[in-house]
Amino acid sequence: MVSIDIQQSEEPMVRRYEYEGSSIVVADVGSAEGATVDVVDGTAVVVVPEEGGDRQYEIDLPGEEAKAVMRNGVVTVEIER
Repeated sequence: MVSIDIQQSEEPMVRRYEYEGSSIVVADVGSAEGATVDVVDGTAVVVVPEEGGDRQYEIDLPGEEAKAVMRNGVVTVEIER
């Protein structure tokens, strides 16, 4: 039998995809109900409500002009270059 120790990180898993003319940043912040995302000065700010206080993540973006959406705990940010 193989035993695997999986540790959860406090930080979301973030992936960046580069395309001609745009970049996509995707982050999995979990399936928290009521989570929000805003883009401020080249940073995506994600707030996840929890008992005892909200968790906040800041994700640096490769540009200022960005559109962000969140579905099922996954933040997707599209940045035009």
